[in-house]
Amino acid sequence: MTTTLKLWFDTIKTTLINIRALVVFAIIYALLLATFFRFIWIREATVWQVFVTYAFMILIPAEFFIFQASIIDRVRDQKFRWRAIVTDALKFFVATIPVLLIAWLVYYLLNKIAVRFPPPVVQTLPVVPGPPKPQTLHWPTLIFATLRFVLWGVALPLATIHLWIAVAGGEIRSLFDGGAKPFLKRIGSAVAHAFASESILIYALGLIVFFVLPYAMLFVPFSPKGNKTEFVMFILRLLLCFIFSLIGWVVTISALTKSSTETAPAMSVAIAEPVEAAA
Repeated sequence: MTTTLKLWFDTIKTTLINIRALVVFAIIYALLLATFFRFIWIREATVWQVFVTYAFMILIPAEFFIFQASIIDRVRDQKFRWRAIVTDALKFFVATIPVLLIAWLVYYLLNKIAVRFPPPVVQTLPVVPGPPKPQTLHWPTLIFATLRFVLWGVALPLATIHLWIAVAGGEIRSLFDGGAKPFLKRIGSAVAHAFASESILIYALGLIVFFVLPYAMLFVPFSPKGNKTEFVMFILRLLLCFIFSLIGWVVTISALTKSSTETAPAMSVAIAEPVEAAA
């Protein structure tokens, strides 16, 4: 645990002092957010707007995976090699498809099971003086809500990130050199490492920075006096959310990449040069 915390804080320090890399990440992240919100606000009324909508449906995943590839490749190579980043972004897209299919299947199965345990119907009773009686806790609802958070908030994102780290580097065709068995073995090792204690701790720390803090800043009630003050505080809250979500995500992905590289240094070589490794 001490080593993991040291890695986490060292990664924060390295991220903050490397202004050039942080600016590049901020630009890509800002473009991703701007494209996403512009996609939401588009109204499909004209042919041009429909065309832009479909273009954004391609551009948003491209920007997202380029953002992830730039973080991981920056940690691995200590510089931005944009040709390799674009190649890795394509590989990340391919590696994410099975995870999305598994997520959809789990979502479908959980909903099927949850239907069998509906919450009790609360009957409307006459209003009587005194404090209201507390409602009985419905355990199936709590269990399914916890499962959804653990699966989609922790397990699947962690597995996906480690898949990205495992397939980063080398050409796309190098993923399948040597046959299906070595490929599945590398993927299995990456998924197993995703649920190691150090990976879970790093992700938990990152979850606080890139999700919990921005969520609290946006949705915790705060009512300043005056319209101008309220507008300034709203802009400040948005800016802080952008900063914390950006730095938190960059630090989390960077720390997970460093942890994976340090614990399994041979994996990257095996993925990048599978033919020589087999020889």
